[in-house]
Amino acid sequence: MERMIIRLNSIKKVQEFVDIANQYDKDISIRLGRYLVNGKSILSILCLELQSNLILEIESGENLSALIQKLETYIVSDS
Repeated sequence: MERMIIRLNSIKKVQEFVDIANQYDKDISIRLGRYLVNGKSILSILCLELQSNLILEIESGENLSALIQKLETYIVSDS
């Protein structure tokens, strides 16, 4: 499991993020405090406080490094 801190502070960024996430065949989750949501669902992500740093959790699999490269603009730091 790969974990990193991301920032999705606009609806446009959420939409772009979900489009990229849906290209990956493994599970992607986003955590904020005690809440854990599906990282491939726009509605789930929009339920979170978008001004906060979010923890991205990605299940390991092939193409993981390619996915992380595509998500680079949203990554604040590795956790």
